[in-house]
Amino acid sequence: MLLRNRLKITAAAVLVATQAQAQVAPDAPAQIAPGATPDTPAPSVDEQPDIVVTGRAAGSGIRKLEAGYSITSLSADDLLIQNPKSAGDALKSIPGIFVESSGGVGTANVFVRGIPSTGDAPFVTFQFNGVPVYGASSPSFMDQSALVRFDETVATVEAVNGGPASLFSDGQPGLTANLLLREGREETEGSVKVSSTEYGARRVDGVLSGKIADDLFYVIGGYVSSGDSVRTAGFDTEKGGQVSVNITKRFDTGKFNVFARYTDDHGEWFLPFAADVPGLNLGTYNQLNNNTRYQTIIVPGSAGSGATQRFDFGSGRGWKGVIAGGNLTNDFGSGITFADHFGYTKGTLQTAGLVPAGAGAITVATALASPGNLLTPGQTTVQTLHTGQTLASTDYVQQFGGWVVLKDLSYISNEATLTYATGGNRLTVGYYFSHFSSNDAWSLGNNTWQQVGGSVDTVNLNNGPISSFAIADFGSADENAIYLADSYNITDALRVDAGVRYQSEKINFHIEGNGQPSTLNEERHSVPWTVGVNYRILSTLDVYGRVSQGYHIPSFDDVRSQLGNTSAPTDQNWSIRSYEIGTKYRDHAFDVSLSGFYDKVVGAVYNDVGVPAVVAGSKTYGLEVDARWTSSFGLSIATNDVLEDAKTDDPLQPGINGKRAERIPSYQARITPAYEFKLPGLLTTIYGTYEAVGKRYSDLANIQPLPAYATFSAGILATRGPVTIQVAADNLTNSHGLTEGNPRFLAGPGTALPVVRPIFGRSFRFTGGFKF
Repeated sequence: MLLRNRLKITAAAVLVATQAQAQVAPDAPAQIAPGATPDTPAPSVDEQPDIVVTGRAAGSGIRKLEAGYSITSLSADDLLIQNPKSAGDALKSIPGIFVESSGGVGTANVFVRGIPSTGDAPFVTFQFNGVPVYGASSPSFMDQSALVRFDETVATVEAVNGGPASLFSDGQPGLTANLLLREGREETEGSVKVSSTEYGARRVDGVLSGKIADDLFYVIGGYVSSGDSVRTAGFDTEKGGQVSVNITKRFDTGKFNVFARYTDDHGEWFLPFAADVPGLNLGTYNQLNNNTRYQTIIVPGSAGSGATQRFDFGSGRGWKGVIAGGNLTNDFGSGITFADHFGYTKGTLQTAGLVPAGAGAITVATALASPGNLLTPGQTTVQTLHTGQTLASTDYVQQFGGWVVLKDLSYISNEATLTYATGGNRLTVGYYFSHFSSNDAWSLGNNTWQQVGGSVDTVNLNNGPISSFAIADFGSADENAIYLADSYNITDALRVDAGVRYQSEKINFHIEGNGQPSTLNEERHSVPWTVGVNYRILSTLDVYGRVSQGYHIPSFDDVRSQLGNTSAPTDQNWSIRSYEIGTKYRDHAFDVSLSGFYDKVVGAVYNDVGVPAVVAGSKTYGLEVDARWTSSFGLSIATNDVLEDAKTDDPLQPGINGKRAERIPSYQARITPAYEFKLPGLLTTIYGTYEAVGKRYSDLANIQPLPAYATFSAGILATRGPVTIQVAADNLTNSHGLTEGNPRFLAGPGTALPVVRPIFGRSFRFTGGFKF
């Protein structure tokens, strides 16, 4: 069958890509291919098609069934069917992860197992081949997905929720999403794909791989794209490209791999608007068009100088820079293995968009009744500035701020490990170092009155002098960590693993803005740890349990509120204690993982821009399901689901204590059936995905509810020889699910229309591919 054949090819690519990155861990005889010993290279693809490496000491491989923690693998075919609009959007297929991907290709708000936050993705680390893309996941106006673009060089994604991941690499206590890159093989091969949409987006992808010399292989690929978005702006809002290179040298006792990705890509940053204005199509409405595209703003980072500039908000949110790294693995024999992962990131991340200001949209009549809104005394009409239209008294207007944030990012890291394996025991000692910095220039504010709906134009109402929160800041940090991890097979069926990490982070932060310059220098420490047990009941059935303690060390924007405010509540690390039990079953037709978890968070800081910081912990109980069934007659069904009870936990704040955790749904369900069949000359797959998301609240006090919603997407994939054609439809039912509100204003009943950000409406993508 087509999908199964492609899955075998994908598994082969992944194993080649990870084979010498780390050898299969000699934790149990069942994990080593027949005839192999702990000192021999990792088994072949045919022997071990289901190895995972993420969340393991030194990136050592282990069968997914026997990994004593929750881990999800997304193959290239899974991603093909999911058709994600961004790197963050791809995380939807991971149980326990809620993704608000309604902001566009360059951003996503990601919530992990009920761990509270106000947006971005402060508990998500992205990696390439085990190398983190940046040293912190919590800076404002930056989630790590903004630095990541998928292309044809990505073979698979492995994702670990908490558990042992808090020990290794950058010590992420939330989600670690590891993108494993394709590696070349003996034969030269490649593919070209051309995609287009009904709303005018175009993209060309390509990849080529093969052999350079004996045991030296390459992969090179990338894409170029341009066009409008589902929320049509009337011009090309999304354009850019990427080039990725991966070079691998294999030798008798290990492997050396280096990769580099240059990205210059941006897309519109979509923001909340007054969705209850009559006549708006919530799935396609856009506040940005040629009338509102150019705005005059205070120069970002000008720190009170008052200098202004004309800025193009069509440039949206984008990343221009390099992410590079590599891996070295060598087996010295006698059970001793050395591994080293190194990384480098350098570039600029831009965020620019029209952010809702004030209470929301009001009618023109209401605007004229307020003297403060008038340009001249006695003003009786409101006109649009570009189209010259006189608005009716029942038309709606709203203030939007032109926000611009520029972040020059830099990051280097190295993780070195030494492992000693003997008998059923595997002991690893590791050292991780990173240095990262962010040089920021902000301009938040720059408000203008604009019509909502109609011609979507700026209007002649009074905004007062141009003003903004214009700051310049620079932060740098050095993190050093050592860890010790041990995995011991008590019997062939019973394995216990444990580990502890000591990490220290020195932060230097300087800010100049709407006040006196301030500097902060401090050092913080934490000691994460984990203990887990895995028991094999049958060759196809394992059970496991784990307890882990992780920490989130506040970074640059987390500590900003400390400057000039001795009572600011950001002088401690966030503590995340996690408990997990689960079972996994795997045979040739059925693969299922069922896990229950409890997370307790202490010291979390809700620190949204323009809102006073609030400290409040949380408690979350949850149940996750990740399953796939494949028949012998072409039908397959995959599902990932979560039921969770996430509540704020702070008895000293009765207004929020015991309330539902902000923006986290009580349930998520995602089910994807697919059917493969043959037509004359064609091998065809039809598929669909039903996704349901539970009710949420956009605020800590649970004042503003966000209703439950569901979407249905579908597609068809046909192959004839080297030619592939795909038609993918997203949100076929044109559902109008709502995400996030305006944290700077929570509208009470009858005072203003709610400001929310709907998901994207119905859209279609058409793709033609050729393999050679």
